[in-house]
Amino acid sequence: MESFDQSVLRVLSDVEFITARPLSGGLSNRCWLLELRHHTPRHKPDSSLRSAPQNVSYVWRPNAASSRAFGVSRQHEYQILSLIQSQHIAPAPYRLLESGLLVEWVTGQVVEEEQTTSSDNTKQLPLLSDVELMALQARVHQLPMPTWRLEVKSKAEHYWQFIPEHVKTPLLQSVYADFQYNALPIGFADTCCHHDLGRYNIIQTEDGGYKIIDWEYAAAGDPSLDLALTINANGLDPLMAVNAYCSALQITGTQEWHQAVALWQPWCEFLSLLWFLVGAELWQDDTYTEQALQLLVTLTDK
Repeated sequence: MESFDQSVLRVLSDVEFITARPLSGGLSNRCWLLELRHHTPRHKPDSSLRSAPQNVSYVWRPNAASSRAFGVSRQHEYQILSLIQSQHIAPAPYRLLESGLLVEWVTGQVVEEEQTTSSDNTKQLPLLSDVELMALQARVHQLPMPTWRLEVKSKAEHYWQFIPEHVKTPLLQSVYADFQYNALPIGFADTCCHHDLGRYNIIQTEDGGYKIIDWEYAAAGDPSLDLALTINANGLDPLMAVNAYCSALQITGTQEWHQAVALWQPWCEFLSLLWFLVGAELWQDDTYTEQALQLLVTLTDK
């Protein structure tokens, strides 16, 4: 098993390293759960009493080959988490380092669409309904907007550079050229967008609320694109999802939103296709290749 490189903590003179373990489930990243001990100072100069050292858990999100290949900026991630920290919808950022980012560990459980039980029927996973998910999506779009933007064609071009030449079949090259040549859909004014609002990135906290994690793709962008990405990531019915989203924001004219989401959906599949091909090269994982081939078939059948 890969060991954690403790050299990243040398600049953190106010903490003591306790433990580290790799986190599973991350697709773009291979992150670590760290336990660090904070040594608090004396309450008063003349006091002989010290506060007990406090152990705190953080997620270490490194700058690595994967973050470069996927075009992830830890500086941007730190900035958006700092910008929205007062909204209590995301992990609090702790420290931005040259080699990565430390953020608060959110205690809780990843939400599911339906109630499920463990094999011993003693543990239930928290439920987040589709309507609640759309309300959370609406809340994201009302957050303060970052200063950088997701440029879809630039993102596609970035992914393309990290796909091996032998993978770029004539069919794949044709699909890539067609999308890069075609005009982007015209949707709505930019808002804050998460761009990866799958249930796998939503935690129900111990107080019953919800926090969204993994803001590495967050940027200003067309909210209808973000909505289309959320629909695809969660396998939602577009009609229901758009209506629920518009209801959450008290939008009465839903037809424009339905049209915009429908126009963005092939672009979402196109970006996902390229993303999976980059992931397949990074992780040498056949499941990424299989997902990419399914998307390629979907796009060429339309």
